[in-house]
Amino acid sequence: MRVASIGECMVEFSAARDGLFARGFGGDTLNTALYLARLGVDTSYVTALGDDPLSDAMLAAWEAEGIKTDEVMRLPGRLPGLYMIERDARGERSFLYWRDRAPAREFFDRADDAALERLSRFDWLYLSGISLSLYANKTTAFIGPSGCGKSTLLRLLAGLLRPAAGTLRWDGADTLGDPAAHARPRARRSQAPRGALRGHAARGRGGRHAPRATRHAPAR
Repeated sequence: MRVASIGECMVEFSAARDGLFARGFGGDTLNTALYLARLGVDTSYVTALGDDPLSDAMLAAWEAEGIKTDEVMRLPGRLPGLYMIERDARGERSFLYWRDRAPAREFFDRADDAALERLSRFDWLYLSGISLSLYANKTTAFIGPSGCGKSTLLRLLAGLLRPAAGTLRWDGADTLGDPAAHARPRARRSQAPRGALRGHAARGRGGRHAPRATRHAPAR
């Protein structure tokens, strides 16, 4: 099994004692990649970084954990995003972010056809809601020849079709085993999903639609 975790890793400054801050690196999809790699899963992290020493340190840390970095894009003259964690007297945390020009925001704007083709060969593509927020105020389009499965994929994500093979997960819930999970995509159909699509869509490499009897009626 090969997994590509797509998102952003940022430089983290966490408040320590005496007004000092400890530096680290953090990101939700990076954490997922780290846990998978430690379990022995063939995992790649997909993002964009700068060509600065902090970006170099990130790559070295990921590779030391067994995370593959072949799909990491490097943008000359750019710096990764940064966030700071502060704690109040009760220990509650608050976050401050500096990420408006983070290279990760431009990954899909700059990815060429070859990069997208490589992504299509992974068994799992993992994204989170935070990952998808990087591409806010942009239009995402599924492009391909007639019959390749564009409409089928959208119907699967909306819960209107069931996959003929593989699994479709929404917020971690298997929509095949949890019928209530189908209601969530319809209730939030204007938002992109958090989750992963595995295997082939009902009309993908298998080349056939799911049986009509398994289709769900459109939401009203």
